[in-house]
Amino acid sequence: MTASSDAPRLLYQLASPLHRTAGPEVVARGLTMLQRWAPSAQVAIASPEDGPAAIESAADAAMVFPALRAAAQVWADKHDAVVIGCFSDPAVDALTEVSGLPVIGPGEAGMLAASQLGDRFGVLSSDPTPKGLRRRIRGLGLEGSFAGEFTVGGSVADLNRDPDTHLPAIVERARTCLAQGADVLVLGCFALSFIPGLPERLTAAPGVPIVNPVIAGLKAAEAAVLYRAGLPRPTERSA
Repeated sequence: MTASSDAPRLLYQLASPLHRTAGPEVVARGLTMLQRWAPSAQVAIASPEDGPAAIESAADAAMVFPALRAAAQVWADKHDAVVIGCFSDPAVDALTEVSGLPVIGPGEAGMLAASQLGDRFGVLSSDPTPKGLRRRIRGLGLEGSFAGEFTVGGSVADLNRDPDTHLPAIVERARTCLAQGADVLVLGCFALSFIPGLPERLTAAPGVPIVNPVIAGLKAAEAAVLYRAGLPRPTERSA
């Protein structure tokens, strides 16, 4: 299915230079998956030249805004909304301010979606992963629905390079999460989100809904464009 010319123009903005750390073919594969997940939108992907190799700490997350600031100032020329490609949602508020566009944090979108699908959700994350997830969840008002965060024993680079090797550990940690009371799982690392077929394999193994926050972010971005329909674009307001 090809999106129409008046479809929402969405940018999936990577938070790290994935074209250098994992290769341009990984970025191209990601774009194909994004377009399949949001067939009613025009989806583009961008990989910055600068920034952290991966978002594995608060210090890494703090580097995202300086790396994206200049690009964000011209996003409105080509896009209607932006999804930041990191579960930690780095610099979302600052990038919204600079760009004048809806900038969606897919981590937040994914956890809100999970709260609609069950009573308690757990998050599967890469290792290492930035600290502070419970504080973020408290800010969303979802702490009572949070069963815990469970790392899968592989870094972002490991998961990008050889996801199949880590699949048994991912399934085991998913089952541990369920044993802690979760009835919905959220993929808390986007290396997990882009492993082909992983949500389906996880759903079949533990037998509960799996939320891919990338998809949740894309759908939230499409909705944001609809909510703003009829408003002038940021460039028109400044003209």
